Amino acid sequence: MVDVELNEAARKLIVELKDIYPYEVELKYHAKEAGFLRHDQAQQYLRGGKMIVEVNDVTEPSYTVSHELLHLLLLFKGAPQISFNITTGDTELDNKIMATGMELYDTVLHFIVYQQQRERGLIDDNVEELYFKGILATLKPEPQGKTDEWMVLRTLTLLDALVFFRDETERILPKLAELYPRTLTAAREIYTELARKRISSAFEIRRAIVKVYRLFDQQLKQWQMVQMNLQNFVTLTPVLSERQKRLEVRQLFSIFHSELHENLQDTTAYIGILKSDQQNTFVLPAPQGEKTEETFKRIYAMPLASFMEKLAIPYLTR
Repeated sequence: MVDVELNEAARKLIVELKDIYPYEVELKYHAKEAGFLRHDQAQQYLRGGKMIVEVNDVTEPSYTVSHELLHLLLLFKGAPQISFNITTGDTELDNKIMATGMELYDTVLHFIVYQQQRERGLIDDNVEELYFKGILATLKPEPQGKTDEWMVLRTLTLLDALVFFRDETERILPKLAELYPRTLTAAREIYTELARKRISSAFEIRRAIVKVYRLFDQQLKQWQMVQMNLQNFVTLTPVLSERQKRLEVRQLFSIFHSELHENLQDTTAYIGILKSDQQNTFVLPAPQGEKTEETFKRIYAMPLASFMEKLAIPYLTR
């Protein structure tokens, strides 16, 4: 571990978080300096009643720490969350899908996080240069005229870069187009769709996450690569109105039997799909002790708020 002096903007953010966050926040730093920025250079986790933010690279600690803390602030203030409640039975495939789902989720949140960092003076020319170096250090150039196993990572990375640079992309696009022409085109198309509507409230965040999952799978299909089916695999917190909470489950959700298993009891999964956007919103295990048809007839007739609270399914209210 090493001692680090954060800048004033990052220190103010720590104070802001501590005023509203229910856990004590502890920062830990490692002495490594890669000379570029990537988002795998820090992690956050709960341990012993504390939220630990562990910075594994101190190339630009004020940027890295503030980035993690702004993610925590977003979650505490009510951003929709994702979880992974089903399995394909193939650990390697599960990990690939989960990593992709999480990266796309974070990229949507970055529309807010990066903007907050810019407004607080935590992104400057030096940070931008280090971020761009991180892209080049992470990605191999595309092979000419064919896809390879790096297409997913390239697209994820370049999509996030477009969110990061936002209105200043012209100075980075020539180099990216030279090294990654096909994936840059794909990332720009996805980014354009995401940026059409504001991403601020919980409802808007959820809408953007659903959209990016759909668009990413469409891109994989276009490249004739195996789709990840993120809309079914990733469980996303619903954002419900007061009126919706009073409706019956059947009016908002369809519950589908899946060939995949749920993680908790390792039984056949039943996935609750929100009708309005077709996104996985909850996962139920196979019913025990009574006929499946009777179980779901009873569930469908329940008031939605009662059902969610009885099964401890998280939701947000707008």
